[in-house]
Parts: sequence; C-alpha cells; structure tokens
Amino acid sequence: MKKIIFLISLLFVFSLFAQEAEPEENEAETPAEEAAEAAPAKTDDDKITVSKEELAKLVREAVAEEMAKKEAEKKEAEAKSGETVTAQAETKPGEAEKTEEAAAEKKEIHGTEDTNGLIQTSYTKSSIAFIMGDDNLRDNSQYSPKWDIGSRYEYEDFADRVYGYSNNVKSSTKLSLFHEEKGFLPYLTARMSLSFAMYNAVDAMSDKLITSLKEDRSFLEIDFRHPTKHRFNITLYPYNADNIAIGTLRGLRWGGNASVWPQSDSSPVPGFQVLYGYSDFSIYFGFKAHAQSKTDKLSTEIVPKETVYGFFGGLTYNNKPLGLKASLQGAFIDKGDNVNISDSLLKKPGDDTIKSYGIDAYVEYNNGSKFGDPLGINSYSDGTWIRPDYTSDISWRIRGEYLFQNERLQNADYLASAKGKAQPITDDYFAHGAAVDLGFRFKGLRAMFLYSYRDLSFMTFDAPGVNPWTTIPSEAKQTPEHMFTVSADYFVWNFWFGASFGYKIPATYTVKDENGRKNTMVIRERLSTDAVSTAFDRTREMLPTGRNALDIFFVKADIKYQFSDSFTAMLEYSFTRDHNRQRMVAQEDGTYKSESDVIEVMDVHGLMFLVEGRF
Repeated sequence: MKKIIFLISLLFVFSLFAQEAEPEENEAETPAEEAAEAAPAKTDDDKITVSKEELAKLVREAVAEEMAKKEAEKKEAEAKSGETVTAQAETKPGEAEKTEEAAAEKKEIHGTEDTNGLIQTSYTKSSIAFIMGDDNLRDNSQYSPKWDIGSRYEYEDFADRVYGYSNNVKSSTKLSLFHEEKGFLPYLTARMSLSFAMYNAVDAMSDKLITSLKEDRSFLEIDFRHPTKHRFNITLYPYNADNIAIGTLRGLRWGGNASVWPQSDSSPVPGFQVLYGYSDFSIYFGFKAHAQSKTDKLSTEIVPKETVYGFFGGLTYNNKPLGLKASLQGAFIDKGDNVNISDSLLKKPGDDTIKSYGIDAYVEYNNGSKFGDPLGINSYSDGTWIRPDYTSDISWRIRGEYLFQNERLQNADYLASAKGKAQPITDDYFAHGAAVDLGFRFKGLRAMFLYSYRDLSFMTFDAPGVNPWTTIPSEAKQTPEHMFTVSADYFVWNFWFGASFGYKIPATYTVKDENGRKNTMVIRERLSTDAVSTAFDRTREMLPTGRNALDIFFVKADIKYQFSDSFTAMLEYSFTRDHNRQRMVAQEDGTYKSESDVIEVMDVHGLMFLVEGRF
C-alpha cells in the first residue's frame, strides 16, 4: 500500500512538469515512432524528458502490478484458510472427539475423566476442609454440639443422598498420590493412585486428637486408545473395589461397598474391571471377592471363613456431541449362607445361600453446554463437583434411572404352615427403585426438579430385610418412599446463590403387637448390616405405639464462592421439619432412651460455613 501511494504521488509531480512540455497538437504516431520516442533522448544538459502519457502509463502499470500482487496474496491466504476448513470438515469421524478428550485430560488430570464407557479413571483428590457451624441451632445435646469448629454429626438433607453427594464426610481429609505416564507401546497410558482418607476423633479420656488413615480405593490402570477409536482398559483395585457397582445416581447405585455382604467385616474387597470400547459404544466386566465369616460371629469367637463373589457387567452408549448417554448394567452377588437357617431344615445343602442380582437402566440427554451438579455443601465419592458450563445461553438436561433387585431370604411366613398354609423356607425378596431428574438453565440461572421412588424392600435390601435375613411378613403393612425436590441457583462473578425445597413421604414398616396396637418404623435411608438405631445413626426410627408416620420437608439456602479451580468457600442455612424424629437420651446403664415430641429435634435449624481446598 505504501508503494501505491508513493507511485501515485510520483505521477502527480511528474504530471506537473510534463504539462509544460506538452505539444499543442497531438498527431498520430506510428509504432516505430512511438518506440523511438520512448527511447531516452539526451539533451545538452543530459536530462531525460518524458511525456505525460508515457509517465502515466508507467505509473499505471506499476500500480496495476502492485494491486495484482496484493490480490494474489489475499487469494492465497483465503485458499489456505479454505483448505484448513475443508481439512477440518473431512477429519475422520471421532478424531475431533479424541482431541476434545485429550484436551479434557490435559485440563484436569485429577478427578473423574469424562470418557466413553462405564469405567471411569477416577480417584479422590487430595483435599482439606475447614468446617464451622451447628447442624441444629436449637439443640445442644450430646449429638448436636453448639456452634463450633470441627467434625459434625449433621442432619443430612435427604435429597443429597439421592443426587450423589453426602454431608456426612465433608470434614474428612483425603490424600491421593497419583501418577500418569505414557507407556512404551503406542497409544498406551498407565495410571496409578494410592489413596487414603484421614479421619480425626477426640479420645474421650485424654481429650487428645487421634488421627487414623483408611485406604480409599487405590487402583492400577492400563488404558489403550487407538486412533480408530478402539479402546481397551483394565483397572485393578488391590484393597477396595467400591468403584465396581451398577447404577449412576447415588440413591440407586448398588453393589459398591462391602455392606452388600451381610457378614461384612474389615476384610479387604479386591477386584478388577475390564472394558472394550469402539466409538461411542463400550462393554465391561467387573469382578470382586470378599472373605467373610460363614456363621454369625460372637465376640472374639473364631468361626469358619468363606469367600464370596460379585460379578458385574454392562453396555453403554455415550455420544458426547449429541449429549446422549444410555447404559444397561447387571450384577450378581453371592452373599453367602443365611445364618438364620439351620442346614438340618434344608432338603439340599446350600439352599439357604443368599444369591442376589440387580438390573439397572439409565438414560441421560444434555442439550447445550454441560449442565453440572446441584449446589450444596458436599463431598462426592470421587472428590469432584461438576461445575456447570455457561458457554451456551440455554442448556437443559433430563435423566432417568430404574433399578430392579432380587435375592432369596428366609421366608417370614414359613411357620404359617401350622395354620394350614405350607410355605417354602426361603422366598424371593423383590425391590424397585427409580428416579427422574430435570434441569433447565438460561444464562446464569438454573432450575432443577428431582423425583425418586424407592420401595421398602429396596431400602432394606442390603440389611437384608427389616428383620435381618428375613422377608417381609404378609401381615405387615409397608409403604414406599416418595421424594420431590425443587431447586434453583444463579451464577454471577464466581458467586452461586441457591435455594431448594424438598418433600418426602418416608418408607414405613408397620406391624401389630399382641394387643392389636400398631407399631410403625420409619426408614429414612437405605439400611446396611451396620445401620442400627443409635443416637448418631438415624436411618431408622421406631415411633411411639399407635402413632402414624408424618411427611418430612426441608428448605435450604446456599452461597458459594469459587476463588479458583481448587479453592472454594460456602455458607449454607437449612431448615428441616421431621416430626418422626425423637431425642435419644443416655441412661445410667449406658443405653439410650427415646423422648418424643421434642420440638428442638423435630424442627431443625442448621447453619454451616465451609472452606475447602483440593490439589
């Protein structure tokens, strides 16, 4: 452009001089004469004289040449750009997804890797949390200390357990040593994680802080990904295979921890998973084993051991560009002998073996950028909180899940044969659980709705039974659990402001005593073999004789600020009304006695402040 301006200026200057020598008449000239005239003509002063037409022609030619050069450069640049776009459009299917997956891995190597398949490279991040607050501002009993700093025996919001996170471990510290490196073979990556959970307790006699470490799902993994989108993955858990389970939402997930075995003790539960995937499809197989007591163990009694097994498998489809994910999973777990049934009563040895199985179906569709997880003070099992992606103005999500279960337990109506109705000694124990989750976001505002259904058998499946090892008697009355939650939050300047409302119709188990009076038990959460009614474990509650269970609701408000990807602060206020809850009062003999209609433990106000760092 500078050259063009210079030539135009030169044309203008020379035009002025050429006008002085311009002839009055222009006669036709032959080509020979034009060539002769175009040749330099020397004067006495050895000056060069050029006509106006000749100078204009030279300048025009120079300008045209420069313009042509610029146009050629422009076309060349456009051509290169077009080739790039074409190359991107002609990229082999799946290569863009591989690039996205690689970028995601590079962005966050820690935590859950969002990849195809039901095996997820995940581990608990190293973390430390500071918690200050009071889970019940109105009650200062032995299980609700006043406002202070430290571990809490908080009253957990029931929606939290279904969504997938829990308040009950938020004050624990996690430690993980993680390493990832490329293998000696092409497309192969090796990963390993040595993970621990640190728990703190105060010794009642010395008031000293006692710290203990517990293994927390350490693993070894080999991951092979070929550019053709073939994938092979094997993950080994040497101590704790809790990650091997079926189901997605925590409230429906089954088979993860050792409590699925009724004779569970502190023995390790090793296991492994193998996955093969191609493109958006994958299939996996999982296995784990548990050595447990063959019969009920009393005190320090030495009893025979038996090894029991769990088998898992599933097929999944995960199309990230479309936002669609679906899976079908199944599990079979041998829980061992039913200790309540004497072998002498069996026609065949082993007829009392508790063989359980479950089938889970899950589907999710996310339109727009990733919707993310609900807001709340939380500690996820994998140590992550999926932050919403606000890239698109509008995003919505729908998720649905159903889990069916069955196992053979001692038939509670077996002795009914004395009344003329012979019943088998064992019977099927069917269980059902389902949930639907809806979410919509417009810019920084999100709204969510969750409904879940879990019947009484589902709630007590791992106990197993309301009365351990036994089915539900035909004369007993049972009701399922229904839960509804509505919540919303708004994001601005790295702040989240949220509120939620939850309503639950609890599951109940009712029988009549010898006087015909009904006795009702409320089942708040899924039971395991170690879930008993104590002052601190309130998963089940016996109501006073003749009383019906009442519905439960809560409201909650949250303010969260994220200083960085790994440092967060949060303030939460909650109010829970649960008029089924009783106060547990310690007696002189060391037992606990329940007190009913204590407003301080039925209408619960809680206030929590959390600062958490992950690295």
